[in-house]
Amino acid sequence: MKTTPRPILVITCVCLIIALAGCASTEKRYRKGQRLENEGRLDEAAERYIAVLAKEPGRTDARERLADVGGKLVRDLLAQARDHEAAGRYDSAVTAILGLDGLRDRTAQVGVPLEVPPDYAGFRRDTVDAGLDSLFRQGADLESQGNWAEAAKRYDRLLAYPLDTDDRLRVDDVRARALVRWAGQDLERGSFRAAYGHAQSALEIYGPDGERGAESRSIQKAALDAGTRSVAVLPFWADPGAGDRAPRGIESKLYDTLLYEHLEAPVLFVGPIDRGAIHREMTRLRVRSGEIPLQTAAVVGQALNADFVVVGWLESYLEEEGVPSETERKVPLRRDKSRYATYTERKFSIKLTGEVMYRIVEPASRRIVEEEAVAATATAQFRRGYYDGDTTALDLSRDERMLFDKEEWLRAEEELQKDLIDKLADKIAASVFERVLRYVK
Repeated sequence: MKTTPRPILVITCVCLIIALAGCASTEKRYRKGQRLENEGRLDEAAERYIAVLAKEPGRTDARERLADVGGKLVRDLLAQARDHEAAGRYDSAVTAILGLDGLRDRTAQVGVPLEVPPDYAGFRRDTVDAGLDSLFRQGADLESQGNWAEAAKRYDRLLAYPLDTDDRLRVDDVRARALVRWAGQDLERGSFRAAYGHAQSALEIYGPDGERGAESRSIQKAALDAGTRSVAVLPFWADPGAGDRAPRGIESKLYDTLLYEHLEAPVLFVGPIDRGAIHREMTRLRVRSGEIPLQTAAVVGQALNADFVVVGWLESYLEEEGVPSETERKVPLRRDKSRYATYTERKFSIKLTGEVMYRIVEPASRRIVEEEAVAATATAQFRRGYYDGDTTALDLSRDERMLFDKEEWLRAEEELQKDLIDKLADKIAASVFERVLRYVK
């Protein structure tokens, strides 16, 4: 008697289990469709039957139910469309038509065509044309009233319509026109960020070339010129309590990283002042390094013609070492490999936590308008070797020699500090940008 090889038997069983699971899943969908149908939720029932047929095209019961439910939905949607069209609610009529078309497309994909009356194609075309004309008129009327927001909504609604090439060009033209005029109104009202955004939306429709593109770019430039707030970030210092524990000069490294790496590409409407200009004014005003008082910061800001001045300091710095693990390692001696010595390999983690306080000062009023605390952590794993004697007497591999390289220890510690500094600088920059933008409409 022949026996089926075990691997083939396993594969066959797995395939059978998957097939049975798929059948159970479609059966569940079918029964859900029946329940929804009995509850009068025909559109949801139709979607369940479509899902069943997508998985099991041969299910006659699902095909019959979809044909019946789909036919009722077609009649209902067509009746809605005709009622809306007769009442002059063309956009609502088009919504019903688009719903009907979508349903027919989905059922056709699973082999269940839904019939429509012979006059449907003509009714559909006339209704869509009437809907287009209605929305164009509504948008134009709203534009004449200066209601650009509502005009734009009407024109955006046109994008859902079935548009030929000419219609699409016309829709793009009116949308871009309304957005440009809306941007111009924003600019006049001092809403610079909104003006820039609406002009950008117009550019995305028509591109930067042409008359409308040039007008959009002109509005953006005017918005940036009028709305950008200049910010002078003054050198940071370390709080005396944090300074005792923090590495020497970490506040200067943080300041450099912030200015040269995270403020170099500011968000729109925030204009950091060049560090060279800040340094020159501080030198001229004889402002010393270290803590910068509020009044001094305001004077420096006024000299730089800055809208805002940022002063900050390292509030706290904490270094925490995790519980170490120590392993004894035996290695041969370099001169006599028959003899061995033992060194200790120590593995541990170090977690650095830094907190920075910063204030945004308005030079004109000499007051603090914003204050924020920013914290970050950085963690790294370390491996180090310890030996009481001369390590050159040990026959160490290259990897083992690295364990005793104190310069490498220092580089690893500096990399961890750099990671912390970078995280702090990134958070500070994002926080400053967000808070300054509060003062730009």
